[in-house]
Amino acid sequence: MEWVKTIGNGFGTADLVLLCVAVLLVVLLCIRHGRPALKKLTARDDIPGYALLYADRKQDKNKDFGRLLYSAKYDLQGRPDYVFCSRLLGRIVPVELKSGCIGEAEEPHHGDFLQLAAYFLILEDVYGKRPAYGRLVYRDYMFEIKNTARVRREVLKAVQEMRQMLRDGIAEPKPSFAHCRPCVCNGTVCQFSETEIEGVNDDSCREE
Repeated sequence: MEWVKTIGNGFGTADLVLLCVAVLLVVLLCIRHGRPALKKLTARDDIPGYALLYADRKQDKNKDFGRLLYSAKYDLQGRPDYVFCSRLLGRIVPVELKSGCIGEAEEPHHGDFLQLAAYFLILEDVYGKRPAYGRLVYRDYMFEIKNTARVRREVLKAVQEMRQMLRDGIAEPKPSFAHCRPCVCNGTVCQFSETEIEGVNDDSCREE
């Protein structure tokens, strides 16, 4: 029964076990990375098992609510609509609300997507925890978006390109409520997002 101890060309039992473990890890990684980075779901405004950690509007009972969150690491700032924290594990989830409908579209508006991705970076630096995913909630549907390496690369590239445009002065900035509201740079890296805009009652492009 020598074949029980030695399998194939010099592969012992221990080697076979290690090989099986390696194959299993590869399969699990393929499954993980093969999953879609976003899911379209029916809109809802709660996350079971999570408590509200932050909101973009000030409240007397919580002085942190409404404050501008700033990441020194990425030089980004912003106010996500809500940030929820898991009661059990302490995981954080940013939630961004949008007033419009998404209809039959299978993906969120790109500007909304980049805005949420920017909040991933900001929250990681501010709270010291990397969000696993976030939510974009429209009136009819919502998207759960994973905080993947690809998402992070995409938003960092977009921010870098915007900063380069601002440095180069390619065109005169013309802030407008319609164009600035969904932009990832609104309230994060764009110095013109605090400019008074015709048609807006307050002094920012940011949707309140």
